[in-house]
Amino acid sequence: MARPALDRVRLAPAIRLYHRKGVPARGIALRLGISERSTRGLLKDLGLTAPRSPVLKEVRHG
Repeated sequence: MARPALDRVRLAPAIRLYHRKGVPARGIALRLGISERSTRGLLKDLGLTAPRSPVLKEVRHG
């Protein structure tokens, strides 16, 4: 039997629903009984996360 975290077809609709309602990844993980890391990975795979922008550090001389 497959691990629940790997059953993406079953979990995808629930993750989309909770994400649409504004539930954070930790809350989604708790509700679905999977790890937070798996939840974040699924959110990324479903295209529900914003791309991270690199932090530019200002360099001052003088």
